[in-house]
Amino acid sequence: MDMHQEVVSVMEGIGFQKEELAPDKRLAKDLGIDSTELVEIVVALEEHFHISIDADAEEGFTTVADLVGRVDRMLSAGAHPRKD
Repeated sequence: MDMHQEVVSVMEGIGFQKEELAPDKRLAKDLGIDSTELVEIVVALEEHFHISIDADAEEGFTTVADLVGRVDRMLSAGAHPRKD
């Protein structure tokens, strides 16, 4: 499974439809995701991938591709597991 498919799978798990999660879809403008929903998505990604995404990074997430890219970069860089 490629990274985009894996992130989409996580987002499907919290109620999004696969068909609406194309890489170029804008989170707020196209998908209507507000800041609370974005936090929910980030937490789900953190739990799934066992990573910790900096809260400041959330402001930089404009598209689905931004989410995928962040997770991919963190995993490629050997991101340290979250501290629970």
